[in-house]
Parts: sequence; C-alpha cells; structure tokens
Amino acid sequence: MEEFLSKLSDFAVEYGLRIVGALLVLIIGLNLVNLIIKIARKSKAFSKLSSDTARFTASVVGIILKLIVILTCVAILGVPMSSIIALLGTAGVAIGLGIQGSLSNFAGGIILMIFRPFHVGDFIDTGTYAGTVESIGVYYTYLITIDNSRIVVPNSVVSNLTLRDFSTFDKRRVDIVFKVDYSNDVEKVKSVITETVRKNELVLSDPEPFVRLSAHGDSSLDFTCRAWCASENYWKVYFDLTEEVKKAFDQNGISIPFPQMDVHIKNS
Repeated sequence: MEEFLSKLSDFAVEYGLRIVGALLVLIIGLNLVNLIIKIARKSKAFSKLSSDTARFTASVVGIILKLIVILTCVAILGVPMSSIIALLGTAGVAIGLGIQGSLSNFAGGIILMIFRPFHVGDFIDTGTYAGTVESIGVYYTYLITIDNSRIVVPNSVVSNLTLRDFSTFDKRRVDIVFKVDYSNDVEKVKSVITETVRKNELVLSDPEPFVRLSAHGDSSLDFTCRAWCASENYWKVYFDLTEEVKKAFDQNGISIPFPQMDVHIKNS
C-alpha cells in the first residue's frame, strides 16, 4: 500500500505539475493572443488596410497563434512531437475530407483578399444573388439586398463566379425602351423623349442622351433611350424617366400600342 501511495504521489507531482503548467500556458497564451490581435489591429500597418482585409488577416493570424499555443500545451504534457505531427497528419487528412467545403471557402476568402475583385460597400450581382457587400469573412461573404435582407454566400462560390460590380465607376448608363404606335411621327417621338430626358436634373449632359428608333415590333415602334447619371442615382433616374416620358406622350398626343387581334369569320 505504501508503495502504491508512493507511486501515486510521484505521478501526481510529475504529471500534476505538467497539467497545471499546460493549463497556465493555455489560459495565458489565449489571452496573450487576443491582446496581440487587439494591439495589431490598432497599429499603423493594419490602419493602411481596408476594413475587410484587416478583419480577415486578424482572423487568420489569430487561428495560427492559438494553434501554436495548443501545440505548446500538448508538448508540455510530455507528448512527443513526432507523435503530435503524425497525429496531426492523420487528423488533417480526415478533417480535410470532412470539411472540403469549408477549406474551399477559406481558400476563396484568401483569393478575395489578395485580388480584391470588390470591396465592402460595393453593390454586386453574381447572377443568382445581388446586394451591397456588408463584410467579407474567412468563410463567407455577406450581402444586404435591396429589400434589406441578408444573404450569406460561401467564398468558394463568390471567388469562382462571374460578378458584376455596379460600384466600380461613378457613372452608369440608364437604358430604357419606349414603345409607341405605328401611327406616330418618328421625329416627333424622338424630340419628345430627348427633351424630357434633358429636363431631368439628375441626367448628365456629358455624355449626351441618346434616343433613336431601334426596332419595328409586331405592334409598335421601339425607341431606345440611353442616359447617363451618377451611379447612386441610377434607379431614381430610371423610374423618373419612365413616368416623365409617359406624361410627355400624353401631353403631345403620342399613343402607345395595345395588343390587338383581328378575327375574320367566313360564312360557309
């Protein structure tokens, strides 16, 4: 019994100290990592980065430092590093197979941070999703739609899609097609549309508005109108011109087409 207690005492002294040491390193290490990240984000180097890049970099650095702290704790407990490396290798393969999607998202996030195809605050359209970029995380990109809902898009999807960024330039072109009846005079229609567009204060004079007859439809003459405006005014100009041109048509006696069907009845 005395021998058992002696061995138990030796075990407690040897491994107890290691466990206490590992716990201290873990607690102090994690707090130190958080402190380092907090100080780094306030440094001049981070201040030169955009908010999305700084957030992403801080997340990656934090994960790496915390992993180092955990490995140090395992080493303090007396586990051989060769065994740790072998275990990490085996676990890495298994985890990699299980979280292929997450790894793809992480890789996609790195690609977005390096090549910067868009920025926080840009309005983008992926073909499936459209909205203002709220943030770019390690695994996901967050969009706020026009109707104020949030869309969470995996970075692996965003980094591999063809995107339209509507916020890259300060000017956008508004394209609208106006349809009128065949009985209307072409020059008069062009003049009315052009005058109405030029009266709109949000429409830019350079480049000049463009109005031309573009197609002979089945039951209408189609006039294409192209007007430039500041990017932030795009939808206001689009809806304003749609309403204003209709009112101008009414004031100038320009008729719009209606679907018609001619029915011929033959007497047998």
